[in-house]
Amino acid sequence: MLLSRLGKRVAGLPAAREAVASSGTCLRNSGRAAGFANVALLAGTTRILNRYWGLAWLLMTPTLWAQEAPIVDPPPVLGPTDVIGRFPRSALSGRAILSSTRTEILREQNGSSVTVISGDQLRESGRPLLQDALRGTPGLDVVRSGSPGQQTSVFIRGAESRHTKVLLDGIPLNDPSSPSRAFDFSNLTVDNIERVEVIRGPQSTLYGSDAIGGVVNIVTRRGEGRPKYRFRTLGGRYGSFQQSASVSGGTDRVYYSAAGSFFENDGFTTAAPRLGNVENDGFRNGNLSGRFGWLLNETTDVDVVLRYTDADAQIDGYLFPTGPVDDLHRKLKNETFALRTQVRTELFDGTVEQKVGFNYSRFNRRDTDPGVFGTAAFDGQTVKFDWQANTVLYESVRLRSVLTTGLDYLDEDASSSATTSRSLHASGVYVQDHLVFDETWSTVVGARWDHYSRAGGTGTYRVTTRYVLEEAETALHGSIGTGFRAPAINELFDPNLGNLGLRPERSFGWELGVEQPMGDGDLVVDVTYFRNDIDDLIVYQFDGTGPFGGHLANVDEALTAGVELTANFQLGEATSTSFGYTSLDARNRTTDSRLVRRPRNKFRVGLDHRFDDEGVRVGLNYQWVDRRDDFDGAGFVTALDEYSLLNATVAWEYSDRLQWFARLDNITDETYEEVWGFASPRFAIFAGATILLGGDD
Repeated sequence: MLLSRLGKRVAGLPAAREAVASSGTCLRNSGRAAGFANVALLAGTTRILNRYWGLAWLLMTPTLWAQEAPIVDPPPVLGPTDVIGRFPRSALSGRAILSSTRTEILREQNGSSVTVISGDQLRESGRPLLQDALRGTPGLDVVRSGSPGQQTSVFIRGAESRHTKVLLDGIPLNDPSSPSRAFDFSNLTVDNIERVEVIRGPQSTLYGSDAIGGVVNIVTRRGEGRPKYRFRTLGGRYGSFQQSASVSGGTDRVYYSAAGSFFENDGFTTAAPRLGNVENDGFRNGNLSGRFGWLLNETTDVDVVLRYTDADAQIDGYLFPTGPVDDLHRKLKNETFALRTQVRTELFDGTVEQKVGFNYSRFNRRDTDPGVFGTAAFDGQTVKFDWQANTVLYESVRLRSVLTTGLDYLDEDASSSATTSRSLHASGVYVQDHLVFDETWSTVVGARWDHYSRAGGTGTYRVTTRYVLEEAETALHGSIGTGFRAPAINELFDPNLGNLGLRPERSFGWELGVEQPMGDGDLVVDVTYFRNDIDDLIVYQFDGTGPFGGHLANVDEALTAGVELTANFQLGEATSTSFGYTSLDARNRTTDSRLVRRPRNKFRVGLDHRFDDEGVRVGLNYQWVDRRDDFDGAGFVTALDEYSLLNATVAWEYSDRLQWFARLDNITDETYEEVWGFASPRFAIFAGATILLGGDD
């Protein structure tokens, strides 16, 4: 949805409304015209899907269209807290959120629990891998099995890692060839990322399968202005070395960003030294990414996003009942490719916006260890078509209503060296209405229906709301909704464990919170209680049949509930501090046991200070993680010790074109394990420099 200025009731100011209308972003009543428009868009979408190969060709040759397209007048220059148009045609404001409604809304209108990590924050962290930048996010646990490049899982509010939906600009990244369609964060770098939005709680109404715990939505950088060139190098302990380069820019007709990087790390022993292991496990990662857009005319634009990763990591073996053991020759090679092409159009003076997208992702994994059953290879592919329309049903000084409708079709394919190619297909339809009353009360109501070729149909819904008490500036926010995860290809067709009769996993979740600013907004505190009940969990069940004496079945139930507390305090113009605490009760209700690798308590404290005269910024971050349950080498439940980490970052703006930076990890040299039997990094120092060329002077 298009937004005007952030000030209260700004939609009622004639001057502001005329200014926004002059840039082609006015929201007007559509009445009967909007209804006819939706019918026409649905019919047009059907014809487009029937000819999707032709559409893909047209999207990949947008310059043919652009040659005769009129030049678009540049949008007006507004303040830094304004959204001047729909993304990706126009840059996102720092106050905007994309993921909670699949449209651009202000944070002040959002009732969901969302954490936004900006591109500047990613770059200032000095961390090459996104998994490390996500650590410390409220309600989110990052668990890695050893050194960089090893299996990395993300748990949102205690749900399983397979219950985390991961998207890159709308491209589904969950791997259909993995055992449960979970996404492995081990190889995803921060290159060319503009922001990451983490939405907590069931989100299947907008995003379909897998979004039981939440969604991680990654947004690729959109270029603008004169060409900007960025060169970065980093080095440090464990033989770490990274080089990256990027270019971005744009005119009134095109925008572009492209980046490439190479990261290598000699690593440390992934299998824990306490088990007698000494061999270091290295990691290599090459990455290419880009975003390219063409503004064909005042109402139509084309957007293309792509990302390619080629990585290999040395991995260790496993010996029962000892646990992880050194393997001097084994490697896991990963190759992934993701692409999205999108056409976006506006009709009826911007009252109706529609998007048609084609998404493609490919996954290839190779394990170099021959093993008992030969060299393992896994290949997966996802193709998705989606259509979305946003229609302004009504807008006045006191009320605004935006209706979002959408269709999508998904096809998954997976194969391995031990099984033939298998596929699943699914279709979904959803509707959502976003209502804003008096700029103080925002409510979203949505529903969805999905049908999977093997698992059948399922319906989901979600309602969110946020109400601001103007006098006290207190914001009450909450949500209630359902989610589901369709069985993965491996869970259905695996010759040893598969079960064609599996049903979707389902969840019912809700949350209620309050946000209170104090001291003229210098201190903002938010407290949220959440609960998520998950039914029909797919687990292994012994039934005396099959090669291993059992099969996968829908038998378990789980509960995840807790409290998230965040506080941000601006101590002065140059100093700020942040605090986050999560209390989590995550348990299997069938067996009455705690879910493994989820801490009952954890907290984080951060302090940032700028020395403006010297151009230096210093950041400190302390994190404590409570005890967790896990399985030992023989499969019995054991406890992992609590641990704490103290990290620091230093950045020095030597000039407008040169920045030096350093990062100190695990300053207290803590010894700990995130997964039983797998080591974690000790004290390390990393340093590097960033060179900026071009851009606006």
